This record gives sequence, C-alpha cells and structure tokens, in this order.
Amino acid sequence: MTILCAIDFSEGARQAATVAALLAARHEQPLLLVHQVHPDELIGAAEPVREGLQALLREEAARLEALGARVQVALVESASPQALSDLRARHDARLLVVGPPRGELPYPGAGGSLDRIAQATSIPLLRVRDAAPFQAWLAGQRPLRVMLGVDRSRGTLAARGWLTELGRYGPLELMAGNVYYVYEQCQRLGLPVPATMDDASPLLRDMLSREVATLADAGAGQPVRVHLRQGVGRAADHLVDLAQEQEADVLVLGTHHHTALGNLASVAHHALRLAPMAVVAVPVRDAASQGEAPLPQVRRLLVATDLSPLADEAIPLAFALAPQGAEVHLVTVVQEPLTPEEQRDLERQLLERVPRGLEQRHVRVQAEVFVAGEVAAMLTQAAERLDADLLCMGSRGHGGLKEALLGSVTRQVLAQSRRPVLVLRPPAR
Repeated sequence: MTILCAIDFSEGARQAATVAALLAARHEQPLLLVHQVHPDELIGAAEPVREGLQALLREEAARLEALGARVQVALVESASPQALSDLRARHDARLLVVGPPRGELPYPGAGGSLDRIAQATSIPLLRVRDAAPFQAWLAGQRPLRVMLGVDRSRGTLAARGWLTELGRYGPLELMAGNVYYVYEQCQRLGLPVPATMDDASPLLRDMLSREVATLADAGAGQPVRVHLRQGVGRAADHLVDLAQEQEADVLVLGTHHHTALGNLASVAHHALRLAPMAVVAVPVRDAASQGEAPLPQVRRLLVATDLSPLADEAIPLAFALAPQGAEVHLVTVVQEPLTPEEQRDLERQLLERVPRGLEQRHVRVQAEVFVAGEVAAMLTQAAERLDADLLCMGSRGHGGLKEALLGSVTRQVLAQSRRPVLVLRPPAR
C-alpha cells in the first residue's frame, strides 16, 4: 500500500511529509512525494522552474529517506485537483497526506487547494499541522489520542472502519464526539421537549451516550470514552472545540462527496481547514457495490403487529432473522388509553404469538404496548429509543389500528425511519 504525500514546500507541508514518512517506514510502505504545479507557472521559463522544483523534491526526499522511508518523487503539471486522484489510482495509494492550507486565498499547488483535493480524493485524507504527536506515538512514547466524530451516517461507519487501519501503526486512545440539538433529538426519540433548549435531561444524555458508544465501537474490545456537546449553528465549530478540550491529536470524520447535507459531511470540510489538530476525512466508498461491505450485526429487532392475522403472519419470519443471543421487542400500538388490565391483556396476546423453540438460540423477547395517535411516529421513535438494528413489520394488516400496515402505516414508517426497515409479505395462500 502506497502512501501519497502532496507537498508545496511550506513548513506545514514538511510537517505532513514527516508524518507520511514515519507511517511509511513503520510498515515498509512506499511513499510517493508529489508536487503539483499549475502550467501557467511554467510559462516563459519552463525548464528552469521545472528543474528547480525537481531539485526541491529530491532534497525533501533525501530528508525523508533519513527517517527510514522508501521515497519516490513526482512533479505533476496540471491545474486539476483530479490529477492527484489519477496518480493515486496508478500507484494504488491508500492514504493521502497533506499540510494545512496556505491562508484563505486559492493557491494552485496541491498544498493550497485543500478543499478541492478533499472533494476529489476517494481515499482517506490526513491533514497535518504538527508532526510532534505522531512522532511521540510512533516512537512508542504514548498512544495517539483520537476523537471520532459520530452521527448516524454512512460516513461514521467509514471513519470507524478506517480506525482499524490506523490502529495497525500503534496503540490508540479512542474518544467519540457528538454534537446534538436538544429539540431534534427529543423529537427523534419521542422524549418530552424541555422548556428551554439549554436543558438536556439526564435521560436524553444517557440515551445519546449509549447510542454514540455503540456507533463508535469498532469491535476491537477497546473502551470508547463518549463526549457530548449540545450546539446550535455550525457543528464543525462545536466538534473542533470538543476535540481541543479533550486534547485530541487527531479528529477523524467521515465524508460523502455526493452531498453537502448531513451533519458531519460539512463538518469534515470545515474541520480540515480550521481545526488546530490533525484531521482525517474518510470518504464513503460504494463498498456494497463491490462486495466489500461488512455484514451488519443484528442484535436487536423491533417487530410490529396490529394483532390481525395478516400482520401476525410476518412474526415468525421476523423471529427467523434473529441470531443467537438477539433481543426482540414485539410491539403493538393502540390509539386509545388503556386500563392496566387491558395493557396486561395485550402484552399476553403478544407473547402468545412468539414462535416456540427459541430457547436454544437464547433469544430474549419483550412484549410492549404503546399508546399513540401517530402510529408510524411511535414505531420509528421506539426503534430509536431501543437502538433497534432492524424494524420488521408486515406488508398489510387490519384491526386495532383501523389502517392497513402497508396501507398507510408501513409506508409512513418507510418514509420516516432512520433505521433499516424490513417489510415482510407472508406467503401467498
């Protein structure tokens, strides 16, 4: 795996090159040191300028080789940020390392067009300001303090997966940071909205902490310390402040090039330019299309029924999906208040529908009855509160809801849910 380092010969770029060389030397990976020059800079005195730039590249390569890296150099004459991507593809590079931007004015060299490079690259981009934390880490003096920016996007999954790669270079001290807005999260989870937006309840913070810890868990058995920050306005500012307060060496964020929407998509853009610590922007790859997507873990299912025969036929299919040790919440929603007796009767009816023979698989079942006027909203909020990995429901039903389950309720759930929804159609009779 080649490491690609773009350099504009500034001090910040040299710091980045030092980190790239140390990483490459750790696993004997080739390092490709590249400078991109705009063709307009070669007008009038192309050969002398070209020779001068190549001399600077050779001089920097010699310095990096003294750190143990095997260095190749390349001078790219192009105005397009896509030129680096083309070079990456030819050398099968898996990491792009750059220094900080040179001020706010556009700069034609690779080190000065950070935003365009980040938009064009399809591999993780590491922006470095100071090599010292990486030098201490790679010398075995201390772990690298890493904060992972967490939301419920595919970007977080991509960033979390890349931490496994980073951990191969040395030990990490992992933190997870999340910026939230009280009103939005209360709406998502179906919790009471506080009188003021500054008043986050202990229940909300506890639920968010558990959710963020789960999202940040890379399965390495390493504890993750969660840090929450309530914030209004640009999320990047709050997350960078949080990382700075926790003395993070690196802030790792996922990013998706196809949209500027979403919480952390814009955070990565701003953090690359503004954060005082190193930042890694990990792009979302179309892994599923290439057969490389990791298999999702289904630990908790929410199975909805209106207790009608049509809806109930989906229950055995949903339980068949529950793996060893899973937790299944079998739920129904009624629109009128219940007496305690009526509540217990409905819970009993739900448990009667649980398929037999689950003991050997150690599947835990909990029956729950919700009262709500908006059935679809209640189901999606319950899925969020329970941290369900999968929400299962029948394609049609009728009965207590007085609506078809696809019918309008299932369609609404499909439209509103942030969790995966599986609509189960029973076999034709």
